[in-house]
Amino acid sequence: MKKIVAAAVAVLAFAVVLSGCQRSQAFRRDQDFYRENPSYYDRGTRTASQKAESQGQPRKRIVVLDFWNDTPVKNDEVGAFAADELRRGLFLTQRMIVPSDVRLEYSTIDFIQTDRGSGDEVRVAQLIREGRKLGVAVITIGRIGKIVFRQRGDEVGVLRQTQSIAAADIEVKVFDVAAGREVLSIGKSGEAVSNAMVGFEVQSQQSPEFRNELGQLAVRDAVAQVIPEVIRTVEKLTWEGRIARIVGPKVYITAGKASGLISGDILKVLTAGDDIYDQATGAYLGRTPGQLKGTLELKDFLGQDGAVAEVHTGGNFQAGDTVQLY
Repeated sequence: MKKIVAAAVAVLAFAVVLSGCQRSQAFRRDQDFYRENPSYYDRGTRTASQKAESQGQPRKRIVVLDFWNDTPVKNDEVGAFAADELRRGLFLTQRMIVPSDVRLEYSTIDFIQTDRGSGDEVRVAQLIREGRKLGVAVITIGRIGKIVFRQRGDEVGVLRQTQSIAAADIEVKVFDVAAGREVLSIGKSGEAVSNAMVGFEVQSQQSPEFRNELGQLAVRDAVAQVIPEVIRTVEKLTWEGRIARIVGPKVYITAGKASGLISGDILKVLTAGDDIYDQATGAYLGRTPGQLKGTLELKDFLGQDGAVAEVHTGGNFQAGDTVQLY
């Protein structure tokens, strides 16, 4: 009897030890998880105001110009297709405004200097001017550098397994309109694969229509990889709006509910900065920060994305002045 009791105690002790080890491993995993993935309120030493500001940044307006098809593949639609994929992907995130009412008169190729011996260069000054004319915070251009199509499969048999593969290389550049500078240049590669059982006739698998469709799917795959990088870059930029008009005590702002502003927001008003050029080369260097003129308090909203504010401090405000969150 004593031996049976002793054995039972030993088994129970082993179970306790085993369960304790399991709990310890799980606990360590939990600790590692929280060390590697700190919660929002534990990141760094941010103040409460910094945490609140990061939660409610206004959304920025972005336009994407049709991509430049810099490949031998003669597909007139692929540049517009790539731009539409990027616009759609950015719009679906709901983290920025992709205006649908903006008429784009130009595409990426219109802002590329292609006759330089050192390679293609972007006409930054002209591109930034177009972004300001469109009233957006960010302007994005793209280039399709390569589209490759290959096919392989069985060479014998009535029914043969074939695999068609398309690959595409793209490059995307993002420009901060307010600062007049490039903030992101990124390249990605995408691919698309089609498997099929075919008979003696494989012409449909080699037709220009089929190749174009598979090439577009490869472009779509590459664009999908770019979207997270574009979002991260744009959300780091300082949000800006403009004073549209001043009527008596009311100051009308070119941003409102759709941008994410809320009643009671304090906006600082700055003069428009100056564009700086290299006197020796004429190259555009960027825009200087404006001078602080005072602040406004947001009182009401107007239309889909406009707001009405009143003077909080300072004065001598004018239409065209820059506004930022205080």
